[in-house]
Amino acid sequence: MNLSKYVKKFGFALVVTLIILIFIFFILGISGMMAALGLILLFILPTYFIIDNYDLQEDQKVIFSFFIGVGIFPSIAYWLGLLISFKIAILISFIVLILIGILIRKFRK
Repeated sequence: MNLSKYVKKFGFALVVTLIILIFIFFILGISGMMAALGLILLFILPTYFIIDNYDLQEDQKVIFSFFIGVGIFPSIAYWLGLLISFKIAILISFIVLILIGILIRKFRK
């Protein structure tokens, strides 16, 4: 397995994530850092995989995925949560966003 290819590809995203987590750790402690890690996994990661299908630089992907994730993921979870339980709505919206990323990648190739 060629690990250097993945390190180059996700290097910027990992560095930004680590800087954010370290900064939040010093301000809010371990529980704040874990909450921020959860937010990164739920908000930024699904939209990052969707945006990863397009020809953008890594820093653009990270920034766009943050702003899109802050807007799209909560909106889907909220509107779906009006119909069903919010816990289930969060899980369904996470799965839907991941599947959208996989489908876009599949149909672009």
